[in-house]
Amino acid sequence: MKTLWFKQCYVSPILSGEKTDTIRRDSDRLPVPGEIVAFSVGPRPAFCRVKIVKRELIDLAQLKNARRREVLGIYADESGPMARLTFRVLDTPTPS
Repeated sequence: MKTLWFKQCYVSPILSGEKTDTIRRDSDRLPVPGEIVAFSVGPRPAFCRVKIVKRELIDLAQLKNARRREVLGIYADESGPMARLTFRVLDTPTPS
């Protein structure tokens, strides 16, 4: 199972359903629609599993300013294709 890493600040919005997508540099390694993926904060245990619903190439220039700044704060530039992965949370691990 593939794992995508997130900053800690995104955990609550993902688990609450407020955040339902992520923008990443496009790559053959990105998950595809239908794939189940683990989300974690760095190399820690996963905080949830999701199903990828949609994968689309996007133009950062067409994003709303706040979202564009957020993405550029992570990637620092706009070179290369970017993809938006839309996901649906399936479950969260139960504490041991």
